Amino acid sequence: MTLVPGTRLGPYEIVAPLGAGGMGEVYRARDTRLDRAVAVKILPAEMANNAQLKLRFEREARTISSLNHPNICTLHDVGDNYLVMELLEGESLADRVARGPLPLAEVLRIGAQIAAALDRAHRAGIVHRDLKPGNVMLTKSGAKLLDFGLARSGVFDVEMDTATQQKPLTQEGTLVGTFQYMSPEQVEGQQVDHRADIWALGCVLYEMATGRAPFVAGSRASLIGAILRDEPPSVSSVQPLFPRTLDRVIRTCLAKDPESRWQSARDIERELQFVSEEREEAGPPSSPKRRIWPFALVAIIVAIVVALTMTKLRTSGPPPNATPIIVLMDSTHPERIYDPVTRANGGTNADDLTDLLHDLPVVLLKENTTWTWHREDEVLRQRPDLIVAHRSCFYVPSGIKDEQFERAFYARASDKFEMFLGYIALANPRTKFIVYSRRSWASPQERDAWVRALETRFPLLQGRVTLYMVPLDRATYRNAQTGAEMRKMVVDALGLKR
Repeated sequence: MTLVPGTRLGPYEIVAPLGAGGMGEVYRARDTRLDRAVAVKILPAEMANNAQLKLRFEREARTISSLNHPNICTLHDVGDNYLVMELLEGESLADRVARGPLPLAEVLRIGAQIAAALDRAHRAGIVHRDLKPGNVMLTKSGAKLLDFGLARSGVFDVEMDTATQQKPLTQEGTLVGTFQYMSPEQVEGQQVDHRADIWALGCVLYEMATGRAPFVAGSRASLIGAILRDEPPSVSSVQPLFPRTLDRVIRTCLAKDPESRWQSARDIERELQFVSEEREEAGPPSSPKRRIWPFALVAIIVAIVVALTMTKLRTSGPPPNATPIIVLMDSTHPERIYDPVTRANGGTNADDLTDLLHDLPVVLLKENTTWTWHREDEVLRQRPDLIVAHRSCFYVPSGIKDEQFERAFYARASDKFEMFLGYIALANPRTKFIVYSRRSWASPQERDAWVRALETRFPLLQGRVTLYMVPLDRATYRNAQTGAEMRKMVVDALGLKR
């Protein structure tokens, strides 16, 4: 039964309804003793006889009362079938996300506050179990974690009831609500612990950053399948200007195996703070002066280091390999795969190159690259004698219908590629490079100009980079002539006998 304004619950006078959750109605009320505004959560009369819901309601009171944290809603009082909590002025995170993705600074700030609240609960042995945007309020003082009605202490069994499913299915046929934020072990009905909250936090971070949940489906069964099997697109593929470090934080939260996730909410809070500090040191993108000078300073320092160490590096570095090692780098994006048969079979140019070079006395290694690829140190540890890379291996079309943005995105991917070549050249003076492309250079003159600019930027690359303009009329390494030309470049670069 809905309470009308003026209704009294002990010293609390109902003012107006605020909303209803899966197991309680919330009202704005006035504490007549202290003359302050409060929120009153009431277990509806039709649910009061439900022993399970009543137990959950009482559990919420005990749980909140044991926690004291600036990012957790404060419990003031407990009555017969009602809770009195601080009144939060603001909007829910769900309402904010409904208007679109949040700016990076807000994602990091709110995410760190939610992680801090979870850390406080977990240290008290409490697992929330129902973390989602609808249970986070955004106030002037920061994010506030709400609704501990499903919380339990210690390890517990998942409850697959429908009490918290406020909206089981939208008109468009997309499952929403609590189920979207359940971890793989939850949906399988296994015993779960605080790492289920870590997963849910990853879902919330992803949704704040992209404006959409990481897992969506048209039915509960297909959603379970997606949670257990699928990997969501990386945040940086949706938001190209977001840092890869945030990708790593969210990806670790969403590891299918709990052992592979972050093991504490405190770890996530620290990681998000690190990303934020890293961003602040780089300066805001809207400030041209602050944006330019750090990179200019870095360029000067790099130039000095290169100048001072060039002679030493030419005669140092890792020991030579008994058998030459070649690293083949290319994207799995369909637009980067030359041969149509290879593309249809799910292969890459690197697979065709492997077939082409397999009989040479070399070791062949492959790296599938994307805009978010970040395995420079792993490549260095492989001590490659030669890297054969697609000129645009780090570029994947963003899908945003904005030509200016796409050009800027391509420029960033190109810069990342050049920085990668310079980084490897600086660390391993023996590594040589073959860079190939169909369309990056319109003419041999443009190709040669690109090499000169690259060698000017990174002097250690002088004489170590060979470019191959793949002819458009035979742009596949399965073509006999194209394959022979590439094979000759490899043999010459490594000094192998023909």
